[in-house]
Amino acid sequence: MVRRFHRLRCVAAVAVGAMHLAVATAEPFPATALPGTSLNSQIGNYEPSGLVWHPRLQRLFSVSDGSAAVPARVFSLTAPGTGLQYWEVAGDLEGITVANPATDFVYVGTEQPNQIKEFNLTTGLVTRTFDLDPWMSGASGSGLEALAFVTQAGHPEGGSFYAGLQDGGVIYRFSLPIVSSTTSTAVSFLDSFAPVPGRSDLSGLDYDASAGVLYAVYDGPNYLRAMTTAGDLLREWDLPGSNQEGVAVRAGDLFIAEDSGDIVRYAPFTAVPEPGMLAGAGAVAAAGLAWRVRRGRQRTVARKW
Repeated sequence: MVRRFHRLRCVAAVAVGAMHLAVATAEPFPATALPGTSLNSQIGNYEPSGLVWHPRLQRLFSVSDGSAAVPARVFSLTAPGTGLQYWEVAGDLEGITVANPATDFVYVGTEQPNQIKEFNLTTGLVTRTFDLDPWMSGASGSGLEALAFVTQAGHPEGGSFYAGLQDGGVIYRFSLPIVSSTTSTAVSFLDSFAPVPGRSDLSGLDYDASAGVLYAVYDGPNYLRAMTTAGDLLREWDLPGSNQEGVAVRAGDLFIAEDSGDIVRYAPFTAVPEPGMLAGAGAVAAAGLAWRVRRGRQRTVARKW
Protein backbone atom coordinates (compact mmCIF):
# COMPACT_ATOMS: atom_id res chain seq x y z
CA MET A 1 0.00 0.00 0.00
CA VAL A 2 2.80 2.39 0.91
CA ARG A 3 4.71 1.38 -2.23
CA ARG A 4 1.61 1.94 -4.39
CA PHE A 5 1.08 5.37 -2.81
CA HIS A 6 4.69 6.22 -3.55
CA ARG A 7 4.22 5.23 -7.20
CA LEU A 8 1.08 7.35 -7.46
CA ARG A 9 2.86 10.28 -5.86
CA CYS A 10 5.71 9.94 -8.37
CA VAL A 11 3.27 9.85 -11.29
CA ALA A 12 1.53 12.96 -9.96
CA ALA A 13 4.85 14.71 -9.52
CA VAL A 14 5.83 13.88 -13.11
CA ALA A 15 2.48 15.19 -14.38
CA VAL A 16 2.87 18.44 -12.45
CA GLY A 17 6.44 18.75 -13.65
CA ALA A 18 5.33 18.17 -17.22
CA MET A 19 2.71 20.89 -16.91
CA HIS A 20 5.24 23.31 -15.48
CA LEU A 21 7.71 22.48 -18.22
CA ALA A 22 5.13 23.00 -20.97
CA VAL A 23 3.99 26.30 -19.53
CA ALA A 24 7.49 27.63 -18.92
CA THR A 25 8.95 26.74 -22.33
CA ALA A 26 7.58 28.45 -25.44
CA GLU A 27 7.63 26.81 -28.86
CA PRO A 28 9.69 28.28 -31.70
CA PHE A 29 7.67 30.67 -33.83
CA PRO A 30 6.38 28.92 -37.00
CA ALA A 31 9.16 29.12 -39.58
CA THR A 32 6.67 29.12 -42.44
CA ALA A 33 5.34 32.50 -41.29
CA LEU A 34 8.76 34.15 -41.23
CA PRO A 35 10.29 36.64 -41.86
CA GLY A 36 7.10 38.71 -41.76
CA THR A 37 6.03 41.71 -43.85
CA SER A 38 6.29 45.27 -42.58
CA LEU A 39 3.24 47.50 -43.06
CA ASN A 40 4.91 50.70 -41.85
CA SER A 41 5.16 52.55 -45.18
CA GLN A 42 2.29 54.85 -44.15
CA ILE A 43 2.71 54.83 -40.37
CA GLY A 44 6.41 55.52 -39.90
CA ASN A 45 5.75 58.31 -37.37
CA TYR A 46 3.11 56.36 -35.46
CA GLU A 47 3.57 54.33 -32.28
CA PRO A 48 1.12 51.44 -32.78
CA SER A 49 -0.25 50.07 -29.53
CA GLY A 50 -3.22 47.75 -29.65
CA LEU A 51 -4.60 46.06 -32.75
CA VAL A 52 -7.85 44.51 -33.95
CA TRP A 53 -9.24 43.16 -37.23
CA HIS A 54 -12.67 44.52 -38.18
CA PRO A 55 -14.48 41.68 -40.00
CA ARG A 56 -17.19 43.85 -41.60
CA LEU A 57 -14.92 46.64 -42.78
CA GLN A 58 -12.09 44.21 -43.60
CA ARG A 59 -9.52 46.54 -42.10
CA LEU A 60 -7.01 46.65 -39.27
CA PHE A 61 -7.56 49.21 -36.54
CA SER A 62 -4.88 50.39 -34.15
CA VAL A 63 -4.06 53.34 -31.90
CA SER A 64 -1.04 55.57 -31.48
CA ASP A 65 -0.54 57.35 -28.16
CA GLY A 66 1.14 60.30 -29.81
CA SER A 67 4.67 61.48 -30.50
CA ALA A 68 6.47 64.69 -31.36
CA ALA A 69 5.54 64.14 -35.01
CA VAL A 70 2.00 62.76 -34.75
CA PRO A 71 -0.74 63.41 -32.15
CA ALA A 72 -2.66 60.58 -30.49
CA ARG A 73 -5.06 58.94 -32.91
CA VAL A 74 -7.08 55.92 -33.92
CA PHE A 75 -5.99 54.70 -37.33
CA SER A 76 -6.91 52.06 -39.87
CA LEU A 77 -5.22 50.13 -42.70
CA THR A 78 -6.07 47.39 -45.14
CA ALA A 79 -4.42 44.00 -44.60
CA PRO A 80 -1.63 44.79 -47.12
CA GLY A 81 -0.93 48.07 -45.28
CA THR A 82 -2.58 50.54 -47.67
CA GLY A 83 -5.44 53.03 -47.46
CA LEU A 84 -4.50 54.80 -44.24
CA GLN A 85 -7.37 56.48 -42.39
CA TYR A 86 -7.09 58.21 -39.02
CA TRP A 87 -9.03 60.10 -36.37
CA GLU A 88 -7.41 62.23 -33.68
CA VAL A 89 -8.46 61.13 -30.19
CA ALA A 90 -7.05 62.68 -27.03
CA GLY A 91 -5.50 60.47 -24.38
CA ASP A 92 -2.82 57.91 -23.70
CA LEU A 93 -4.22 55.36 -26.16
CA GLU A 94 -3.01 51.80 -25.59
CA GLY A 95 -5.63 49.28 -26.78
CA ILE A 96 -8.53 48.88 -29.20
CA THR A 97 -11.26 46.32 -29.83
CA VAL A 98 -14.52 45.76 -31.70
CA ALA A 99 -17.56 44.59 -29.75
CA ASN A 100 -20.23 44.47 -32.45
CA PRO A 101 -18.94 44.74 -36.05
CA ALA A 102 -22.43 45.72 -37.25
CA THR A 103 -22.19 49.06 -35.42
CA ASP A 104 -19.99 52.07 -36.10
CA PHE A 105 -18.28 51.80 -32.71
CA VAL A 106 -14.81 50.71 -31.70
CA TYR A 107 -13.63 50.73 -28.09
CA VAL A 108 -10.33 52.31 -27.14
CA GLY A 109 -8.39 51.55 -23.96
CA THR A 110 -6.33 54.27 -22.28
CA GLU A 111 -3.99 54.35 -19.31
CA GLN A 112 -3.43 57.25 -16.94
CA PRO A 113 -6.37 57.21 -16.35
CA ASN A 114 -7.44 53.62 -17.06
CA GLN A 115 -10.53 53.98 -19.23
CA ILE A 116 -12.47 52.51 -22.12
CA LYS A 117 -13.67 55.09 -24.64
CA GLU A 118 -16.55 54.35 -27.00
CA PHE A 119 -15.56 55.88 -30.34
CA ASN A 120 -17.84 56.42 -33.34
CA LEU A 121 -16.04 55.89 -36.64
CA THR A 122 -18.71 57.78 -38.61
CA THR A 123 -18.78 60.96 -36.52
CA GLY A 124 -15.18 60.78 -35.31
CA LEU A 125 -16.33 61.48 -31.76
CA VAL A 126 -15.97 59.78 -28.38
CA THR A 127 -19.56 59.12 -27.32
CA ARG A 128 -18.90 58.02 -23.73
CA THR A 129 -16.10 57.02 -21.38
CA PHE A 130 -16.04 54.18 -18.85
CA ASP A 131 -13.79 54.64 -15.82
CA LEU A 132 -11.80 51.56 -14.75
CA ASP A 133 -9.54 53.25 -12.21
CA PRO A 134 -11.47 51.97 -9.18
CA TRP A 135 -10.30 48.44 -10.08
CA MET A 136 -7.16 48.79 -12.21
CA SER A 137 -4.02 50.45 -10.96
CA GLY A 138 -0.38 50.04 -11.84
CA ALA A 139 2.93 51.81 -11.70
CA SER A 140 3.28 54.92 -13.82
CA GLY A 141 3.28 53.90 -17.48
CA SER A 142 2.25 50.33 -16.65
CA GLY A 143 -1.53 50.56 -16.48
CA LEU A 144 -4.08 49.37 -19.03
CA GLU A 145 -2.09 48.17 -22.02
CA ALA A 146 -4.35 45.61 -23.71
CA LEU A 147 -8.04 45.35 -24.57
CA ALA A 148 -10.27 42.71 -26.14
CA PHE A 149 -13.99 42.02 -26.33
CA VAL A 150 -15.03 38.41 -25.75
CA THR A 151 -18.43 37.54 -27.18
CA GLN A 152 -20.78 35.35 -25.17
CA ALA A 153 -24.08 33.91 -26.37
CA GLY A 154 -26.99 35.06 -24.23
CA HIS A 155 -25.04 37.84 -22.52
CA PRO A 156 -27.25 40.96 -22.28
CA GLU A 157 -24.40 43.16 -23.57
CA GLY A 158 -23.11 40.65 -26.11
CA GLY A 159 -20.07 39.73 -24.03
CA SER A 160 -17.47 41.26 -21.76
CA PHE A 161 -14.35 43.39 -22.03
CA TYR A 162 -10.96 41.96 -21.08
CA ALA A 163 -8.57 44.73 -20.01
CA GLY A 164 -4.93 43.75 -19.50
CA LEU A 165 -2.77 45.49 -16.90
CA GLN A 166 0.88 45.73 -17.90
CA ASP A 167 2.02 45.85 -14.29
CA GLY A 168 1.59 42.29 -13.02
CA GLY A 169 0.02 40.83 -16.17
CA VAL A 170 -3.49 40.65 -14.70
CA ILE A 171 -6.59 40.58 -16.92
CA TYR A 172 -9.70 42.34 -15.58
CA ARG A 173 -13.16 41.47 -16.91
CA PHE A 174 -15.88 44.10 -17.15
CA SER A 175 -19.45 44.24 -18.39
CA LEU A 176 -20.41 47.59 -19.91
CA PRO A 177 -23.91 48.73 -20.96
CA ILE A 178 -23.13 48.93 -24.67
CA VAL A 179 -26.39 47.25 -25.75
CA SER A 180 -28.81 48.08 -22.94
CA SER A 181 -28.05 51.82 -23.02
CA THR A 182 -26.60 54.52 -25.26
CA THR A 183 -25.80 56.92 -22.43
CA SER A 184 -24.95 55.00 -19.26
CA THR A 185 -21.30 54.91 -18.18
CA ALA A 186 -21.82 52.37 -15.40
CA VAL A 187 -19.10 49.73 -15.06
CA SER A 188 -19.71 46.23 -13.71
CA PHE A 189 -16.51 44.52 -12.56
CA LEU A 190 -16.77 40.76 -13.02
CA ASP A 191 -13.44 39.25 -11.93
CA SER A 192 -9.72 39.17 -12.66
CA PHE A 193 -7.04 36.56 -13.28
CA ALA A 194 -3.35 36.29 -14.12
CA PRO A 195 -2.78 33.85 -17.01
CA VAL A 196 0.84 33.41 -15.89
CA PRO A 197 1.30 34.36 -12.22
CA GLY A 198 4.43 36.42 -11.80
CA ARG A 199 4.77 37.34 -15.48
CA SER A 200 4.26 41.04 -16.15
CA ASP A 201 4.42 43.19 -19.31
CA LEU A 202 1.13 42.01 -20.76
CA SER A 203 0.88 44.37 -23.73
CA GLY A 204 -1.75 43.10 -26.17
CA LEU A 205 -4.94 41.01 -26.33
CA ASP A 206 -7.13 39.72 -29.15
CA TYR A 207 -10.08 37.34 -29.19
CA ASP A 208 -10.61 34.97 -32.11
CA ALA A 209 -14.39 34.60 -31.94
CA SER A 210 -14.48 31.93 -34.64
CA ALA A 211 -12.39 29.60 -32.47
CA GLY A 212 -13.10 30.89 -28.97
CA VAL A 213 -9.40 31.53 -28.34
CA LEU A 214 -7.82 34.47 -26.52
CA TYR A 215 -4.37 35.63 -27.65
CA ALA A 216 -1.97 37.62 -25.48
CA VAL A 217 1.33 39.33 -26.20
CA TYR A 218 4.00 39.78 -23.54
CA ASP A 219 6.46 42.46 -24.63
CA GLY A 220 9.31 41.87 -22.17
CA PRO A 221 9.83 38.13 -22.68
CA ASN A 222 8.61 38.30 -26.32
CA TYR A 223 5.90 35.64 -26.04
CA LEU A 224 2.65 35.07 -27.90
CA ARG A 225 0.21 33.00 -25.85
CA ALA A 226 -3.01 31.29 -26.97
CA MET A 227 -5.41 30.41 -24.17
CA THR A 228 -9.00 29.80 -23.24
CA THR A 229 -11.08 32.74 -22.07
CA ALA A 230 -10.41 31.52 -18.50
CA GLY A 231 -6.66 31.86 -19.08
CA ASP A 232 -5.79 28.16 -19.51
CA LEU A 233 -2.80 27.53 -21.76
CA LEU A 234 -3.37 26.18 -25.26
CA ARG A 235 -0.06 27.06 -26.93
CA GLU A 236 2.73 29.59 -26.57
CA TRP A 237 5.42 30.75 -29.00
CA ASP A 238 8.59 32.81 -28.97
CA LEU A 239 7.63 36.01 -30.77
CA PRO A 240 9.88 37.71 -33.34
CA GLY A 241 10.61 41.42 -33.15
CA SER A 242 10.47 43.72 -30.15
CA ASN A 243 8.27 46.36 -28.50
CA GLN A 244 5.19 44.25 -29.29
CA GLU A 245 2.06 46.04 -28.04
CA GLY A 246 -0.80 44.66 -30.12
CA VAL A 247 -2.01 41.43 -31.73
CA ALA A 248 -4.75 40.60 -34.24
CA VAL A 249 -5.58 37.20 -35.70
CA ARG A 250 -7.60 36.50 -38.82
CA ALA A 251 -7.75 33.49 -41.15
CA GLY A 252 -4.17 32.70 -42.14
CA ASP A 253 -2.68 35.92 -40.77
CA LEU A 254 -1.12 37.12 -37.56
CA PHE A 255 -0.59 40.88 -37.17
CA ILE A 256 1.69 42.27 -34.47
CA ALA A 257 1.83 45.99 -33.62
CA GLU A 258 5.26 47.24 -32.56
CA ASP A 259 5.44 50.45 -30.55
CA SER A 260 8.68 51.33 -32.34
CA GLY A 261 6.63 52.23 -35.42
CA ASP A 262 5.51 49.14 -37.31
CA ILE A 263 2.80 46.57 -37.83
CA VAL A 264 4.15 43.22 -39.01
CA ARG A 265 2.09 40.64 -40.86
CA TYR A 266 3.11 36.99 -40.38
CA ALA A 267 1.61 34.51 -42.85
CA PRO A 268 0.63 31.80 -43.17
CA PHE A 269 -0.18 31.53 -39.48
CA THR A 270 -2.41 28.68 -38.39
CA ALA A 271 -4.68 29.81 -35.58
CA VAL A 272 -5.18 27.55 -32.58
CA PRO A 273 -8.27 25.33 -33.01
CA GLU A 274 -11.32 25.55 -30.83
CA PRO A 275 -10.52 24.62 -27.18
CA GLY A 276 -13.18 21.90 -27.22
CA MET A 277 -11.28 20.16 -29.99
CA LEU A 278 -8.18 19.90 -27.84
CA ALA A 279 -7.57 17.37 -25.11
CA GLY A 280 -6.90 20.21 -22.69
CA ALA A 281 -3.85 21.76 -21.12
CA GLY A 282 -2.86 18.44 -19.55
CA ALA A 283 -2.60 16.85 -22.97
CA VAL A 284 -0.61 19.82 -24.19
CA ALA A 285 1.80 19.34 -21.30
CA ALA A 286 2.05 15.60 -21.91
CA ALA A 287 2.68 16.18 -25.61
CA GLY A 288 5.38 18.68 -24.78
CA LEU A 289 7.02 16.24 -22.39
CA ALA A 290 6.81 13.40 -24.93
CA TRP A 291 8.41 15.63 -27.56
CA ARG A 292 11.25 16.48 -25.18
CA VAL A 293 11.71 12.80 -24.28
CA ARG A 294 11.91 11.85 -27.97
CA ARG A 295 14.30 14.73 -28.57
CA GLY A 296 16.46 13.55 -25.67
CA ARG A 297 16.53 10.00 -27.06
CA GLN A 298 17.52 11.30 -30.48
CA ARG A 299 20.37 13.26 -28.93
CA THR A 300 21.49 10.18 -27.00
CA VAL A 301 21.53 8.08 -30.17
CA ALA A 302 23.43 10.83 -31.97
CA ARG A 303 26.05 10.93 -29.22
CA LYS A 304 26.49 7.16 -29.47
CA TRP A 305 27.14 7.42 -33.17
